[in-house]
Amino acid sequence: MKSIPFLLIFYGLALLNLDASYSPLIDNSYLECSLQPYLNLKKSSDPFDRTFVLPKKSRANYVIGNALLVTSAIVLINPEARRKFKQRWQLITSPNHSSPLNQGPFHFKTLEQEKSQNTQADKGVHFFYHYLPVKPVSFLCEYIIDGLPFVSHNGRDSEDWVSDEAYYLATALVFAGGFFEEFVDGKEKDEGFSILDLIANSSGSIYALLKHKGLFKNLYIYWSFSSPPEHWKWHSWDYMPGYEFRAVVDISSLIFKEQRPIPPLFKWWTDTAAYIPDIQEFGTSSPQKKAANTAIP
Repeated sequence: MKSIPFLLIFYGLALLNLDASYSPLIDNSYLECSLQPYLNLKKSSDPFDRTFVLPKKSRANYVIGNALLVTSAIVLINPEARRKFKQRWQLITSPNHSSPLNQGPFHFKTLEQEKSQNTQADKGVHFFYHYLPVKPVSFLCEYIIDGLPFVSHNGRDSEDWVSDEAYYLATALVFAGGFFEEFVDGKEKDEGFSILDLIANSSGSIYALLKHKGLFKNLYIYWSFSSPPEHWKWHSWDYMPGYEFRAVVDISSLIFKEQRPIPPLFKWWTDTAAYIPDIQEFGTSSPQKKAANTAIP
C-alpha cells in the first residue's frame, strides 16, 4: 500500500516530461489517413476516370465482316435457311405463338385486338428493345465497317470508340430485327402485324439517335420486371404483365442554370442496361406467390 503514492508521483513526473507536440498519430499512419478529409486522400486508381480505346483493327475485321456478310447472304437466298432462321427466331422471341398450327396468311392486328390485350407493356418492351441494344451492336458494326475492303486504311487506325456510321448502321440493324419480328407476328393467327408496335419500335430508334446526338440529356428512362407466376410455362422475358417502366426528368439545369454532375458509372448503366429493380418486390423470386400467401381468405 505504501508503494501506491510513489507510483502516482512517478507517473505524474513522467507526464510532465512528455513533449507537448507528441501525438499518437505519429506512430499510426492508418489512423492519421482516416482522419483526413476524403477529397484530400490520394486515389491509387479510378476505373471510371481513364481513357478507354478499342483495340487496334486487325485481320480479324476482315474475317468477322466477311463471315457475317456470307452468312446473311445464305439466309436471304436459301429458302430452307430462311425457314430455319424464322423457326429459331420464334422459339426465342415468342414461343407461345410458334406452333405450326398457329401459322397462317399475313394479316394486320386490328384495333380491337390491341385493346383486348392483357397489358400494353409490350409497347414499352418494343421501345427499349430498339434503344438499349443500339450501343452494344454499334461496337460490332464498327469492326464490320473497318473490315470492308472499301474502307480506307486511316479509318482502320482510328482509336475512337464508335463512329457515327457504325451507330447509324446499328440503329438500322436493330430496327430491321424489330420489323422482322412484326412480319413474323403477321403470319401468326392469334397475333398479326401491329402498327402500334411498329410505332413503338420507331420511337425507340429515334430516341437512340437523338441521345447519340446529345439531346434529352435530362431524361432518364428505366425498366423493372416482376417474375411470372408459377403456371407460366414460357420464357420469363415473354411475360409482358411483369414489365414496368419509369421516366425521370432532371430539372437541375433549369433551377441552378447548370446540370448536376452525373457519375460515369450511373450514366453507363442508364445508357446500357437501365434496369432498376422494383423495391417492393426486390429479393422475391415469386411476388405472385407471395401475394397469394398473404391474401385474406
